Amino acid sequence: MAATGINIGGALGASTPLRRLLTHADEIGAIYRLDGYREALVVTHDAFVAEAVGLPQHAFLLACLRTVRDGDVSELPEVDREVVLLRVMNTTPLPDDGQMDRLRAELAHEATYEHTRPPERRRSEQQLIDPITANKAATFGVRCAVLGTFYDDRDRPKDLLFGSDLDTINASRRLMVYKPHSDSLRELVSFIAQDAGGGAQQRMMVHLGDLRYASTRRRESSAGDGRKLAVPVEVDIADFVAHKTAIFGMTRLGKSNTMKVLAASVFRYAMETGTTIGQLIFDPAGEYAEENQQDRTSLAAISTSHVVRYRFGANEQDVQAGLKPLALNLFDHRVVDAARELVASHVLALNQSQYAKDFASSDIADPPGSGAKDGEHFRALAHAQRARGLFYAALLRAGLKPASGWTYRLPLKKELLVELAQLDHPDDASRSPRHFLDAAPKSGRGMVELDAQQLLAVCETIAEATRTEPPSVACHEWLASEDGRHQAIAKMLRGWDGVGGWKLLLDLRHGYHSAAARSDYQNEVYDDLVAGKVVIVDLARGEASVQRFASERIITYLLASAAQRFRQGEHAHHIQVFLEEAHILFNRDKAQKEGTRDPYVRLAREAGKYKIGMIYATQQVSSVSPDILDNTANWVVAHLNSENEVKHLRGRYEFDRFAEQIKTAEDKGFVRVKTLSSRYVIPVQVRLFDIEMVKQAQLAEARSGQNNGQLL
Repeated sequence: MAATGINIGGALGASTPLRRLLTHADEIGAIYRLDGYREALVVTHDAFVAEAVGLPQHAFLLACLRTVRDGDVSELPEVDREVVLLRVMNTTPLPDDGQMDRLRAELAHEATYEHTRPPERRRSEQQLIDPITANKAATFGVRCAVLGTFYDDRDRPKDLLFGSDLDTINASRRLMVYKPHSDSLRELVSFIAQDAGGGAQQRMMVHLGDLRYASTRRRESSAGDGRKLAVPVEVDIADFVAHKTAIFGMTRLGKSNTMKVLAASVFRYAMETGTTIGQLIFDPAGEYAEENQQDRTSLAAISTSHVVRYRFGANEQDVQAGLKPLALNLFDHRVVDAARELVASHVLALNQSQYAKDFASSDIADPPGSGAKDGEHFRALAHAQRARGLFYAALLRAGLKPASGWTYRLPLKKELLVELAQLDHPDDASRSPRHFLDAAPKSGRGMVELDAQQLLAVCETIAEATRTEPPSVACHEWLASEDGRHQAIAKMLRGWDGVGGWKLLLDLRHGYHSAAARSDYQNEVYDDLVAGKVVIVDLARGEASVQRFASERIITYLLASAAQRFRQGEHAHHIQVFLEEAHILFNRDKAQKEGTRDPYVRLAREAGKYKIGMIYATQQVSSVSPDILDNTANWVVAHLNSENEVKHLRGRYEFDRFAEQIKTAEDKGFVRVKTLSSRYVIPVQVRLFDIEMVKQAQLAEARSGQNNGQLL
């Protein structure tokens, strides 16, 4: 039997979008039976399959009346002008396969036996089997899934419509089956439903990767341009804005690369459509913020004006180079509330004793500035200044360093100054306050300006003097307060009664505090996101506890701000959040905990309401709460090595059809993709994030007029 695959063209071939789907396609057989409404049984032949450069599992096929492809479509009733989309699933027995199997077994036996005969007595293949029998032996059946039906749009003649089913079946209607390639296949894999709505107002198709049917790519790569199979797959990047996207797969199989491709594409979309979209990327390994061996570039390189990097341990030199510290300056009075909250939560995480709780609840902020500035107000202000001075002294005792030139104005009345001039420092007489208090600058209302070491010496001397017998009167009076906050902080400073005291603050030196910080990073991150910047939070250098604290503060503030806008009826800001290791952040156990206020669980559940897009990656599908999976719009599934993990994908779209391939194909970047605007799963080899993608993003920024003129 000769293969009959042809390409059609001309005015007739290009007359309708439906015909374009069939312009570049090889005939491979016909449907001989529809098995219900969801499966079709196809008869084909080895010659057809060879002409079409193979027939891999999961390949797309198109079925229609022959006239739809090769004849005058106007002769057909309108209801017959349609193309059924099929996906190859497996082989299937033909009605006479019992007889054919016996024939194939005989031929195999004869071929094996013939090989044992002397060369001069061996028969050729043509002598072993006659052409008619050989033709029958080369015929076989293929079971295909019915994905839906394409048909021309009456109202928009240039558009195709797609329905995800069949609207009729019959026994005598002979549908020919074709394997698309080249431009026809490209249009098929990048088709998006006209009635699908992404999160943003405008569509933009971006190149996600190339079509890849199988792990083995010999025939696909040898097909050439004449029958190109590895065609580009384009997705509507607007689908990923304000929606949840899941990226599933084992470690080191391309999840981070996919996230970088999506982030760069969303950036291009924002620049080219004039949409303000902030992107928040938590970077646990530093591969987004820094150039790495694989990419030879980084996501941070896409823009010097629209990308902001936050990093643990950033110093003054780093800040001058454009980095922002992912820490608070705990000695900055402008972030006093955040500093107290941070230190209090850290202490309580280590110690739940009463003195720790008293310290954590101590108020160190100035009283509200409104109202009459009477004696009561100034008294409250002085108490706050004392409490804050003791608080800073405790931090200094633990080894935290303020910025160069930092000073603090501490209220010290004349009586106390006289008393301090007579007292020794409890640990080191050379540090006694009498050595420097006379020369310290003073102002009205008994304020004395002290540097860091002087403040520590004064506070330690006062705290210890209240414990002597008899206690120092002026020191005791200075330390007294109705709510006990001064005494509570003094205990932390001196470690009274054998407790840990200031030693509980030692870990604050490692990532929580930075003298280079100029404001509260949670506010800065949010402002950068609202301005449409890509914010990369580099978590590679901090300890796990610090990473968790900083990232949770940012997410909590983001949710609080979004909730406030929602309550006030204001338009939501477009913000994308990228999360790796999602099975840790909002796993099933966390999500099912009643009344949980975990920020990541809240983000996963409330992101849609606030129009926050979330792109999360994990290797454990089973750990993600079902209600989060239920509200995930876009799916990217790479290799998973566990039957249990694959099982949790079954029943969602058509991923159960890919179950075996998901388990066995360990190729990096080989994924199955279902997006909001697509109506079927596409197997894709995701493109590599590289310098070319960076250049595309930079050009988009340049065209938008929002860049600073710096391109690669």
